[in-house]
Amino acid sequence: MNKRQIFESTGLLSVVASLAFVGFEIRQNTSAVRSATNIAISNQVMDIARDIATDERLSRLTHLMMFENVRGEDLSPEDYVSLQMHVYAGLRRIENIYLQVQDGILDSGAFDQIGMSYYQNKIARETWDLYGKYFDKDFIPFFETLRDSVPQ
Repeated sequence: MNKRQIFESTGLLSVVASLAFVGFEIRQNTSAVRSATNIAISNQVMDIARDIATDERLSRLTHLMMFENVRGEDLSPEDYVSLQMHVYAGLRRIENIYLQVQDGILDSGAFDQIGMSYYQNKIARETWDLYGKYFDKDFIPFFETLRDSVPQ
């Protein structure tokens, strides 16, 4: 083997080793992004739960919405808007999960952690009917199918 072949072989091995290293780094980065995304979603759920737990008024309203299945017309306008905005924030969280599943960052198992009963009551449905048209066009039918396929 002459010097030129040795240099070319060494160069080829260096390129292959560099590509392997880059592949390894990309895999680690993808794993870190997935982990950070799961943590962010978990934090969003904890924020919603903490809001409800630490605000007596919101706790009462959430109870009325979830366990007494009241409608918007049964509440004061201020209480109704408070619940709608709370539901709306949760709907945006689900849309975010949907978009991240579509991008391959999360797997579809992320939808198993949503707690669909929160979105199946009368006020949540009224909120969706009012604001649903402003969501991603592909998310709309997906969410409606998801919401309606999970037993209440």
